Amino acid sequence: MLEIQIKSKLPGFTLDVSFSVNQEILAILGPSGSGKTMTLRCIAGLTHPDEGFVRLNGKVLLDTAKGINLPARQRKVGFVFQNYSLFPHLTVNQNIAYGIRHLPVNEVNDKVSDLLDKMHIKQLGDRLPRHLSAGQQQRVAVARALAPEPDVLLLDEPFSALDTMVKERMYLVLQAVQHFFKGDMLFVTHDLSEGYKLSSRIAVFESGRIVQNDRKERVIFNPSNNTVARLVGFKNLMAGTVTEINETTVVIKVPELGPVKTAISRNIGLAVNQRVTVGIRPEYVQMRSQPGENTFESTLGRKVEGVTATDFYFQVSRPGTTPHSIMAILSKPESALVREGEMNYLFLPPEHVVVIAD
Repeated sequence: MLEIQIKSKLPGFTLDVSFSVNQEILAILGPSGSGKTMTLRCIAGLTHPDEGFVRLNGKVLLDTAKGINLPARQRKVGFVFQNYSLFPHLTVNQNIAYGIRHLPVNEVNDKVSDLLDKMHIKQLGDRLPRHLSAGQQQRVAVARALAPEPDVLLLDEPFSALDTMVKERMYLVLQAVQHFFKGDMLFVTHDLSEGYKLSSRIAVFESGRIVQNDRKERVIFNPSNNTVARLVGFKNLMAGTVTEINETTVVIKVPELGPVKTAISRNIGLAVNQRVTVGIRPEYVQMRSQPGENTFESTLGRKVEGVTATDFYFQVSRPGTTPHSIMAILSKPESALVREGEMNYLFLPPEHVVVIAD
């Protein structure tokens, strides 16, 4: 288990985070400058926080109150840097062997050979980094981090320099790593889909703090606040007031729409007349041919056509309110239901409408 509680003050920015990781894969998601990379560097011993502790499987790596601060080489932490940071003058074999060069030669050779095989780069052992593609360099960087058999593997933006095709292959490689690497894994990403594909939990960072840390399904489908909702893809967020609470549903009055019903599976502590935000992901907005419950009149503002789907931006409003934009992502067959220049009816399925307490 990895346990972290650290605080570090910089001019205009304070990192203050606390979380634990227990035999799982944690994706750290958030905008640039939110403290994601700094957190990894504090865990690895490359950056020293002002106060706090880092414990790994019961071993204290850092405890500022007790004056403990183990150097990076003693922490059993593997780190894959965003730019890979391979030694340019060393071959692939030598890069992978660097962290275990103190071991007997036969043992080093066996470990390197095993990792070359697992990372599918067996044929690249004698090459220098400059003769490798970005994807190949990343595989070498992961192998080098794994060679000393760390207890935790940290990856900083591991896919940022890769094109789409190579990214897809690397997803498979890291999924394979998860099968033979039994320690914890943390990786930083800006990409929600990456975090969801590869992690079991997601921690959302904002301005040096964690605003939600939960199972990935809960972060995606039950964001804790508006900041998380926007980061995980809720393009449609509207303020409203709770008017009715039933056993399985809540009704929210949204000025631009009217009453919006949402299904709830648990008690989220709402009260009548409470101010809330309702949200729905654009891929869940549906078209209807006529009015009905949770169905609202709209006119098409603009559209952006993609390869398999089209982004539609509809304008909705009621008398006396400012028009509000609702985004819908519709497949090509569904797009045929949109009538340009005419009234369209948008249906918000109650099971996909979330309620966020303000």
